[in-house]
Amino acid sequence: MSIEFLFVSFCLALLPGPDILFVLAQSVTRGFRPAIAVSLGLFSGLFVHTAAVALGVAALVAASPVLFKVIKILGALYLVFLGISALRAAPAPAAVGAPIANSQEPFAFGKFYRRGIIMNLLNPKVIIFFLSFLPGFVPAGSQHIGWQLVELGLGFALVSLVVFGLISVFGGWLNKRFHIARYSASRPFAWITALLFWGIAGWILLG
Repeated sequence: MSIEFLFVSFCLALLPGPDILFVLAQSVTRGFRPAIAVSLGLFSGLFVHTAAVALGVAALVAASPVLFKVIKILGALYLVFLGISALRAAPAPAAVGAPIANSQEPFAFGKFYRRGIIMNLLNPKVIIFFLSFLPGFVPAGSQHIGWQLVELGLGFALVSLVVFGLISVFGGWLNKRFHIARYSASRPFAWITALLFWGIAGWILLG
């Protein structure tokens, strides 16, 4: 695995996209720990994409516009579901002048980890990206192309985890700096969270 590959991977991982926006949204609204759990879920999902490329499954998805569209729609619907869930979990509007209670639900690693995995697996653009990006760094004449693709995929996943971690730290800092957790259980904040999720869903569908 070359330094050039790691550098290009880092630059690509920094580009704005659904995954980064998802991590940023979680870190700003929920804090550092939920964002890290989501990041680890996204990281785990990249293993599946790597295996899919190595086994040729990604090529089947790329060759089937219908399957590609179905996966994209499922991913968008999942984000719509998360937005609706955020609204349903929010309390009814409080009386005017009533203090805002911090009733944020306890942190559950598994819940946010699963969100990250599902978010990653239902983003078909990652499949196509891996299919088009990884083979370009396989040495010419390699006798073990499958293993080379796995190595490159794992390298990209590790770089992405570093980037997601940095985003989690930044968003977590914003959460603490502006005391966002205090408002996270309010109805208006639930609408902001829902609109963020729906915006990412639109990005996936229209992109």
